[in-house]
Amino acid sequence: MAAKTMDIKLLERNYKVACPVGQESALQQAADTLNERLMETKERTQLTNVEQIAVMTALNLCHEWIQDQNEQSAKTAKLEEKIQLLQATIEQAMSEQRSQRNR
Repeated sequence: MAAKTMDIKLLERNYKVACPVGQESALQQAADTLNERLMETKERTQLTNVEQIAVMTALNLCHEWIQDQNEQSAKTAKLEEKIQLLQATIEQAMSEQRSQRNR
């Protein structure tokens, strides 16, 4: 897939990044969201070093991502339990129906 160069701005600094053609809007949205998070970290921590701000923001984002994954795994496990219960209920009903026909 072809790529083009885009300019994005993070913490008042301009960066040129490669972007697949057709993904410009998604990249800009990601850059805007990241910039908001970087600014929040900067304001909340009073850090001034860009590298430290970036590391703290990355740690926070990774922590949130792991929490989301754990929540998703728990939801998936609950859904699988419900599906198994439903499947067992259906099999029980079908078995009872077969028994009634064979009488």
